[in-house]
Amino acid sequence: MSSNASEYGVSSPLEHVPGSPDTSSTPPSSDDEAISPNLSLLKGRVNSARKSVRIPDLCSSILSTEPVVNANYEKVKLEADNWIKEVFQFDETAAKKNVKADFALMCALSAPYADEEALRMMVDWHNWVFIFDDQFDEGHLKNDPVKAKEELDAHWSILEDRNPPVQLHENPIRYVFQTTWDRVKKRSSADLQEHWKVSHKMYFDGLLGQVKVAHSQSAFTLTVDEYMNFRRATIGTEPSFALVEYAHGINISQKYLSHPSVRECERVSADLVIFVNDILSYRKDLEQGGEHNLILLLRAQGFSEQEAIDQIGDMILECYRSWYRALAELPVWGERVDKEVLRYIEACRTIALGNLHFTYTSERYLGHEGAQIRETRIMSLPA
Repeated sequence: MSSNASEYGVSSPLEHVPGSPDTSSTPPSSDDEAISPNLSLLKGRVNSARKSVRIPDLCSSILSTEPVVNANYEKVKLEADNWIKEVFQFDETAAKKNVKADFALMCALSAPYADEEALRMMVDWHNWVFIFDDQFDEGHLKNDPVKAKEELDAHWSILEDRNPPVQLHENPIRYVFQTTWDRVKKRSSADLQEHWKVSHKMYFDGLLGQVKVAHSQSAFTLTVDEYMNFRRATIGTEPSFALVEYAHGINISQKYLSHPSVRECERVSADLVIFVNDILSYRKDLEQGGEHNLILLLRAQGFSEQEAIDQIGDMILECYRSWYRALAELPVWGERVDKEVLRYIEACRTIALGNLHFTYTSERYLGHEGAQIRETRIMSLPA
């Protein structure tokens, strides 16, 4: 890994990942179903003839098990919510919004066996990443590659320990990130610290690539493969893998993490997170004009809403097949290594599983309808 933050680029998020689902399906030929790729027409546009869509069975195959909730969830949530409120000086409205977001639940589902200290660090990191990421999605860095790179460089310098630790009064966002890095170093191996840096480098590269795309072109001009590759880099699963590795005390070197079968399991997990988010957030994206959604991209290519969702359903099925192929091709390294590799692969699965159940349970995208939509697989759309 290069330690020079100035080498951030856009090539890696757009590289094709071997074994990824076939996304070259031919769009429908009917002109009646064609959707204009013009961004202004796509935002908020809904086929008035369709008030609802049928979604895939998202709780199937490797995501069919019920997740375990970490026993430390409630205590850690209360402490983390209070701390982040003080750090960012949230008013009551913002504080209630953060409590309702319940990132602690996502962490408790993703790392069910983490101890209290590790789970707390996970929650603090998630509180950081959602605030940090918003700057690049909808905030002041969205269309400013120069300022975006400056912010990413500042965060990278924290991981490189180049400067004195960031203090709260200097920059609250960087301060929270500093505390998470300090806690990682306190109880992790050199291998895990290296993985932490590598995963954040990939994430930071992806964010800068996203900003450059937003600055120069519409997301709707990307191919499906290009979209998936840059979303894999920006969705945040790479750091999440390292986070659960830390929280569960998994001892695995970069040599084994780099094996194609392990990387494929990571890719499948990331894709499942993307597919779940894009399907279940679609209604909210229509209402609020969101751009980063595969359904909108497929509509721009001529698919109807239902056809686009069905296409994603096929991609999900291919993800399941890819997962099992990767496991079948996993080498046998011996008891000690195999045990840790399987624990890591299980962490990849629980991240996707935790995200799925968190998305259905929280009110972030579906309001109070999550349980009903999960059972019926029918999701209503705005008229």
